[in-house]
Amino acid sequence: MGQHNDRITTDLHECSSNVFENKIFANMAEGARPGGLELTRRIIDYCNFDHRSIVVDMGCGTGTTVEYLRDVRGVYALGVDLSTPLLQQGKERKPDLRLIQSPGADMPFADHSIDGVLAECSLSVMPDISKVLIEINRILVSGGKLAITDLYIREGDSDVPNIMTHSELFQTLQKHDFNILIFEDQTVFLREFVASFIMEHGSIEGLWECMGKKKLNNKIPGLGYYLLIAEKGS
Repeated sequence: MGQHNDRITTDLHECSSNVFENKIFANMAEGARPGGLELTRRIIDYCNFDHRSIVVDMGCGTGTTVEYLRDVRGVYALGVDLSTPLLQQGKERKPDLRLIQSPGADMPFADHSIDGVLAECSLSVMPDISKVLIEINRILVSGGKLAITDLYIREGDSDVPNIMTHSELFQTLQKHDFNILIFEDQTVFLREFVASFIMEHGSIEGLWECMGKKKLNNKIPGLGYYLLIAEKGS
């Protein structure tokens, strides 16, 4: 598995909702992201969301997390995504899911109206992370939670847009008035994701090809995956 992990490259940061429209992800359990619902469950437990909570899943895809939040955890859940095909798939599966087509930097919610925002493997693919964090801050209530699972650089510096080091991540969130409550390295799920992809498709080349890449580029040393819970300042 270690050799396969070394094949993760700079292409990975260019994943977007359009990438997940590709049919190669269709059979991957619990969505095309490391950790799937296992990390989602961990997030909800940490944040203590319940039936009184209003939670937005930013980059919701087909609404797997929205469905889980609503049907299993009893949360009032909404999802936003830019992908028309993915939102349509979600609506076909569960017509009553609250799925909205919207960019992360301009969500159709009132100021201080949302208790929590989830960004599961979606923040690093936003065109402008700063604008997205400003928007999340706008819609969250005081003390509202921002829960993120995403890629980061575990060691060394990063010259890859939107994939930050641990230090850069903390500085960026604090700059936008978020206090970090929990940080966990969850790189094991990234390794499992890559291994599962290889088992399903024979190699990882198809992942890069679906992103429009013809070959692997330079590797990112120290690429990892994390779970983070932050709280909006008062």
